Amino acid sequence: MAAGAAALALGAAGVAYAQNPAGSITGTASVSPTKAGTKSKPKSEKFTLKVTNDSASKTTAGTIKIKFPSTLKLSTKGLTQCTKSDNDIITQGPAKACKGAIAGSGTANAVLGPQSASPTPLGFKVTPIVGKNQLLFYLAATSLSNKYVLHGKISGKTLTITITPDVQQPVPGLYSALVDLKSTLSVKKGKNYLISSTGCSGGMHKIPVTVGYVNNPTPPTATSASTTLEAKCSK
Repeated sequence: MAAGAAALALGAAGVAYAQNPAGSITGTASVSPTKAGTKSKPKSEKFTLKVTNDSASKTTAGTIKIKFPSTLKLSTKGLTQCTKSDNDIITQGPAKACKGAIAGSGTANAVLGPQSASPTPLGFKVTPIVGKNQLLFYLAATSLSNKYVLHGKISGKTLTITITPDVQQPVPGLYSALVDLKSTLSVKKGKNYLISSTGCSGGMHKIPVTVGYVNNPTPPTATSASTTLEAKCSK
């Protein structure tokens, strides 16, 4: 990877960088079942989210913020929680280090050296894991040996995933750019649910998503991009 990264860095060295247009994101969201529970009888949901980042902006993501509406609840209370260190999760793998705390599956795609003439695709298999008041996201590169653990802090109804510097720059000076991500979350233990529905308003759960960007050699004109996704529901 280091040799390839060096070649990319050298190839990009002669490029006259210019500021890129503001980033934009699109996506989809869904819940299953679509028939919602109530406040007195919440219903466990399988929640699927996909976010696609505009490739023209060549943006490096720093945070991903997902805000759940009043009709959906996100909580790790009462669930099996992984307490292992990031290093243990990386060396042992989530199935061994966090047995019982795995909360779904997912994928992520990025490119290395977005400013170069031929950016290198980089794909990840993503394993969400329940932690204490947070979700952990184990990323394993599909074509390289790179592995990472990202932390998604839960504060009220907002999940904020922080992209660490080693993911922003897998090799110092060589930035990555987010292409897309997809994750499905669902876990329950007794009457405790990671994601549950407590109602449905207007036939949709409305879910604002914001991707925050960090400076790279070609920063966009805006530091973040937002959209509101809609997951169909019924009472």
